[in-house]
Amino acid sequence: MAVIPKEPRDWLSLLQRQMEEVFDYIASTGEGERWSECEYFPSIDIFETPEEFAVEFELPGIEQGDLSLKLCCNMLILEGVKHEDTHDGVSYICLERRFGRFCRTVEIPPTVDLSAVKATFRRGVLVVTFPRLSDRGKIIREIPIEQGDT
Repeated sequence: MAVIPKEPRDWLSLLQRQMEEVFDYIASTGEGERWSECEYFPSIDIFETPEEFAVEFELPGIEQGDLSLKLCCNMLILEGVKHEDTHDGVSYICLERRFGRFCRTVEIPPTVDLSAVKATFRRGVLVVTFPRLSDRGKIIREIPIEQGDT
């Protein structure tokens, strides 16, 4: 029996887990070659204030040129690659850092202005912010139903 989240943040966590399961499934079927290449999953923080909705991606050691950020409908998609540092003649005793291609997706709520999105990359953290819509009446609108021909 599934547990139904009570808090908005719990809904986002549930959605994130479901999206990761979908991408894992696509990769396992062989249909999604590019998803199967993903070896690294950067950590993210998602938060909101009364003025904005924000997503922070933790990307230490990644160059800005190795990132691609896209908005598809209401999904924010970050793709990129974290290159392995090469050291000639080195024998690692411990290597915990992850390297390779990655892709993270985040669903953006309908209460934000998608056209005013801003992204900044500083000190290994990519911050993507969406301002809240000033007129929340744009979210749900009534659609008139016309009489059809009989």
